Amino acid sequence: MDKKSIYILKKLCEEDFVSGENLAKELEISRMAVNKRIKSLQEMGFAIASYKKKGYQLVDKDIIRVWEIEDFISKSELFKDFLYFPQIDSTNNYVKENQESLKSATVVYAERQNAGRGRLGRSWTDLEKGVKMSIFLRLEVIDIEKVVPLTLFTGLIVNRVLRKYTVQSFIKWSNDILLNGKKVCGILTELSGEIEGRGNVIIGIGLNVNAASLPDELLEIATTLRKEMGMDFDRTKIIIEILKEFENELENFKKYGFPHFRDEYKSYCINLGKEIIINGEKKVFCKDIGQNGELICVQDSREIKIQTGEVTIRW
Repeated sequence: MDKKSIYILKKLCEEDFVSGENLAKELEISRMAVNKRIKSLQEMGFAIASYKKKGYQLVDKDIIRVWEIEDFISKSELFKDFLYFPQIDSTNNYVKENQESLKSATVVYAERQNAGRGRLGRSWTDLEKGVKMSIFLRLEVIDIEKVVPLTLFTGLIVNRVLRKYTVQSFIKWSNDILLNGKKVCGILTELSGEIEGRGNVIIGIGLNVNAASLPDELLEIATTLRKEMGMDFDRTKIIIEILKEFENELENFKKYGFPHFRDEYKSYCINLGKEIIINGEKKVFCKDIGQNGELICVQDSREIKIQTGEVTIRW
């Protein structure tokens, strides 16, 4: 999407009707060029209607306002670039395939993903009108003890933002955010590079926001902000808030690691004080979160630490 197309989209978002003639004058291009860009925006999925004597109208204004995010990026001391795609296979995949050419602290966003993945390679169901993005960080030195709990740090950041909107969300170790007992957000952190040395970190965030409905197979396990809160949310503002909070706290994470955030994480972690099942078979009692984000559990009167694995909570 070039700057002229973004300008057209911005005008359509801000006004009820926009004249093609006025757009041509303001952009100093022909009416035909305006029509071409309108068609391109329609092909990207934007619901733009045309009316005689009125002009163009953006029928559905629940869109990602790229210009606002780009404005935030331009003022950010951390983030360097924002890439918007109407549809790709996966934002994490895109970063992995293009990481050599991407600037560190690039944000990749896709309105729809057709091959999104969760942890352990599981398929991820793409819902409309969500937030699906990846944060790419190139690190000079990888401290594995800080990279591993980066997922927990990101989950805490997203949870903070949701709670600013009075959403009573909680964190399920290690990569899910729950609302009323159902998954509303998943986070997938992937490491590419040497364990001791330079490397790249890709943090994928998938948040269910304004989808009107969910597939039947997800009704018992997943939800959306709109479904639980009974209102639509401004997805652009949520994205900016997440990036802003992430930037504000990243230096603390780099300097102090997970222990700096441990108490806050524990206050929202629903695993604590419950019997949990690890990888579908090992039953343990979760009593604490360790200094590096590991679960400290008790099994047969013996304390054990869980650093990875699929966790199910026995309510």
